[in-house]
This record gives sequence, structure tokens and C-alpha cells, in this order.
Amino acid sequence: MPDKDVAVTDAELSVLEILWDEPAGVAVRDIVLKIYGRHEHSLHGGVKSFLDRLMEKGLVSVDKSGFAHRFSATIPRQEYVGRQLKNMADNHFGGSLAPMLLSLVNQVDLSEKHRAAIEKIIKNIKD
Repeated sequence: MPDKDVAVTDAELSVLEILWDEPAGVAVRDIVLKIYGRHEHSLHGGVKSFLDRLMEKGLVSVDKSGFAHRFSATIPRQEYVGRQLKNMADNHFGGSLAPMLLSLVNQVDLSEKHRAAIEKIIKNIKD
């Protein structure tokens, strides 16, 4: 797992999304098919490059024990998103989460169900 926040491109994030949905690991071919709906050599090479970069960043690991190498995310989606939100708070809101979250809530039209879920989370926060 990476010790620090690392930048991830949109293409790399699309690969991570697939890996998060398949915790048992995914072969390159399957990732290509999920992203592009077809498998071609050039697409395979591109996805493999994304995986190599994600491995260098410590976000992906590979199991080479089978015929097709299987790639897995080394950081859960929730932790990655949490790090990104903390980074955003640090960079845009002086490290304070409350103004950032208020800004986010003001930008979306929350359903009654989601509003109730947020209120429940707030009520359960311990000092």
C-alpha cells in the first residue's frame, strides 16, 4: 500500500475501478474487455502500461502463479477515496473537512434517503 498520496490518471482510475469490483484479481485481457468491449493487441498493451504504472505507485499487485497473471488493488476503494477527499480538503479548504463537505452537499440534490443517512452518521459521531 502506498505510504503517501499518489496522482492517478483517469485511465488508471478506470483500471482501479475494475480491480475494486473484482477482489480475487483480474487478468489483463478481462480488464481490456471491460473497458473497451473488445480485445486488441494495442489495447492490451495500453492497459498493461496502466497496470505497470499503478504497480510502481503501490496501488496494484500481481499474482503470477497462474498462466494469466491476475492483478489486484492494494488499497480499498473507500481508503483511496478518503485519501483523495483529505487531499482536497488540505489543498482547497485549509485542511478542514466541514467546509468541504458543506460545499459538496450544497452542489447535489440529495434524496430524502441520503439526507437521512447523512443525519444518522452525524448523530453517531462521538466527540
